[in-house]
Amino acid sequence: MLARMLQISGVVVTLAALALAGGLAWLGVPVWLALLAGALLPLAIHGVPLAVEFVTGALTDRRPIARIGPFTLLRVWWGETWRSFMVFNVDQPWRADFAESPLVPDAQRPAVLFIHGYMCNRAVWRPWLLKGDVPQRWNCATVNLEPPYGSVDDYADGIAQAVAQLRAATGAARVTLVCHSMGGLAARAYLRSRGHDAVARVVTIDTPHHGTLFARLGKGANARQMRRACDYVTNLARSAEPVEFVCFASQHDNLIVPRDAQVLACTEAIWFERIGHLAMTGSDAVLRRLIEIVERPLPRDAENDGAGEIVAAAATAAG
Repeated sequence: MLARMLQISGVVVTLAALALAGGLAWLGVPVWLALLAGALLPLAIHGVPLAVEFVTGALTDRRPIARIGPFTLLRVWWGETWRSFMVFNVDQPWRADFAESPLVPDAQRPAVLFIHGYMCNRAVWRPWLLKGDVPQRWNCATVNLEPPYGSVDDYADGIAQAVAQLRAATGAARVTLVCHSMGGLAARAYLRSRGHDAVARVVTIDTPHHGTLFARLGKGANARQMRRACDYVTNLARSAEPVEFVCFASQHDNLIVPRDAQVLACTEAIWFERIGHLAMTGSDAVLRRLIEIVERPLPRDAENDGAGEIVAAAATAAG
């Protein structure tokens, strides 16, 4: 559904860019300048609102570590603008059906389910899943959260199905959930409604655990559920998290404001600098740290519980 929406909007933007270039040329603007203006229009559609987000974040976040110079901020803004353009104009509308690496029936191999965020689909993970050695080290799967503007709680069914399929195909007792933005809230809603038996660890990336000011500009039930300190995130915070949580957060996130909202209380927080909200999902530095977290040993109680499940499953099969 989202891919089709973005395909339509992409065609509209392309026609607008051509109309802009043609109109400027008709008004006597040099052809090269008219073509440049038309080519820059799709980038401007992303870059202008992102600039507002970055400025808002810089003005509202008073922590000294979050303050960077204007030229550094410009580089961060450009990185986020380009990543946003690629995600919403290329990957998500046209390459969302990319093939994942085949799953290997190996219970000892990390089984990882990637969960995207608001107004995204599985293609946001494309840079990580199609490069490097992650597909050779892990059993990776993705899920599309549909409908795009639905309630966060309604995504639990799709996550539960994806988790079950990943476990069945690999033999893994438990899986790791890697979640970007709203995907972290969807994972927590899944844990609250379905329990934690199938999940050993959750890594959230730029998740608005305590909401964000910019959610008021979003559309749909899920956007309303991400508003700063709203009833939904407040009630979700009262639910005990029975699995290991690691919160990846950016000191210069442009969308989650205030930026402390990316971190759950009593969880491990890993902070990154000079990376925008969506750019976190394409960052090599973030991926390197993610590999460390996914492949490190689980807490002893989680290991024992997982081993108990394997033994129980084997006993049931033998019986």
